Amino acid sequence: MDLGEKLDDMEGLADKRLSLGGLRFTPTQLGMAVAALGSLLGTLYGGFVMYQKVEELASLDIGGYQAQMEQTSAKIETQGKLLDSIEQNLRDAKQLTYDIEKRVNDKVVYFEGKMDKFEAKVDQTKAELEDKIQKALDNPLAN
Repeated sequence: MDLGEKLDDMEGLADKRLSLGGLRFTPTQLGMAVAALGSLLGTLYGGFVMYQKVEELASLDIGGYQAQMEQTSAKIETQGKLLDSIEQNLRDAKQLTYDIEKRVNDKVVYFEGKMDKFEAKVDQTKAELEDKIQKALDNPLAN
């Protein structure tokens, strides 16, 4: 065969018709039919895969997840109540500490006052004793 004859055969290919199942097609029509059939099969396969995903989601145990979330919510609520209780206990302990500090401070102030009075009496008694001692030394026969 000659290359020129082959090229001529290929150029005439667009005009040739193929017969398939009693129907006649041009090569272009046959290519478009194959492309359409491939698109249709691809669409059907995509739909099948999507159906599998939907079935998988439908089979999930939503009740189990909901029960677990309710347990978690209950635990969080319990922790919140515990935290509130701890905060209240801390406030109470702080107030108690302030009350004790105030009472101790009041007692210290009270005893400081008593101590000042005692020191004043001691100083007064000391001064009186010194005065009496001095008088006794100055005139031993006076008493």
